[in-house]
Amino acid sequence: MNKLVRKYLFLITSITSIFLSACNLGDGIMERNEEPLASAYANFQELNENYRSTHFEVKLICEAQGYPHPIRVFPSINKQWIIEADAEKSDETQGDYIFYKLNGAGNITDTLYLTYKGYWAELIDDFMVFTNYEEAYYTTWPLDGDTTKRYFKVLNADLNWSAVKVNQHIENAKANSKYWFYKYITNNENSYLKFYYYQNKQWQILWQKVEGFQTVSDEESAGRYSVEVIRTGETDPHLAENITYLHHHRLEKLSYSHNIGGGNPGFDVTNWRGKAFFKTSVNDRDFHFFEPNIAVENEQSDGNKNRFYIVSEPNASAIIFTPLIYKVPNSFAFYTSDRNKLYLIREKIRSK
Repeated sequence: MNKLVRKYLFLITSITSIFLSACNLGDGIMERNEEPLASAYANFQELNENYRSTHFEVKLICEAQGYPHPIRVFPSINKQWIIEADAEKSDETQGDYIFYKLNGAGNITDTLYLTYKGYWAELIDDFMVFTNYEEAYYTTWPLDGDTTKRYFKVLNADLNWSAVKVNQHIENAKANSKYWFYKYITNNENSYLKFYYYQNKQWQILWQKVEGFQTVSDEESAGRYSVEVIRTGETDPHLAENITYLHHHRLEKLSYSHNIGGGNPGFDVTNWRGKAFFKTSVNDRDFHFFEPNIAVENEQSDGNKNRFYIVSEPNASAIIFTPLIYKVPNSFAFYTSDRNKLYLIREKIRSK
C-alpha cells in the first residue's frame, strides 16, 4: 500500500471518528459499551404484559390513571383478594372507584364500579361499609356479590343521651362487638365523633357531640380491618427483600439529575445506563426479568446498598425504580413498579 493511499485511509478514519464523536455529543451519550450481554441473561424479558414464558403467565390485572391515588390490594373473605383502583378518567368520573374480586387462583370473579356520591367505602371482612355525614349503609359484596343497601340502626340522633349513657354504651359495644370504629365529622361549626359498630348481626351508629377537633387513631379507625398487602406508586430506591439483583449490563454513559424537592437544589450525576436483571420466585419457581434504562448507584455512606433509577434520556431527571412483589402462598403473585399498573404473575399448570 503506497503512502498516498495510507494518508487517505487515515484521513477517512479520522473524519469518521470525529463525526461519530459529534453524534454522541449531540445526543448526550458520552460513551457506549459494545460488550455483548452475558449469555446467562440472554433469555430474560422485560416484565410487562408482553412477557412470554413456558412456565409463567403475566397479566396486566389493573391499570388506573387516578394519580395520586394508588391501586391497592387487600385480602378478603374466603381466600379471595380485592383490588381497589381510582376509576377517574374525566371530570365526570372524579371520585369514582372500581373494585375487582379475585379467587384463590387469581381469576377475576366480580367487578364493582362505584360512582362517587359522597360516601367513603371501607372493606371489613364480609362487608363493604359506606359512610358520610348524614347516614351509613353496607352491602355484603365481598362475601357473596350482593350490592343491596342495608342501612345502619341509628342511636342518639337527637343527642339527648347524657355523656355517662353515651360512654357506657360505647364501652359495652367495644367489649361485645365484632367490629367497631370512629369517624370524626363537622357540620355548621359543630363537631361529632360518630361511633360505628357491628353487634347482634346489626350495624349501628351512635352519635355523640364533642368539643373541638378530635383525632381518630389508626387503632380506632375502620382502616385497621382492611390492611393492604401491596400498593402501586411506592418510591424506595432500595430493593425489596424478596427480589434479588443479579446484574447490570451497561449500555450508555450519560448525565442525569436528581431533583430532591422541598426547596433543596438538585445535582447532576454521570453514570452508566443499561438493563438491570433481577430474580424472584412465584410458587417456589424462579422467575427472572429485567428493567431497561436503569442506572445503579451506591455509596459508602449508605452501606454500599444498590439504588435503582430510571433514566429516560440524557440530562433527564432520574425516577426511583421500585419493583414490589407480594406472593400469595402456594399460588400467584402481585407485582408493580409503575404507579398506574398492577400485574398478576402465576405459574402455568405443571405437566405431570
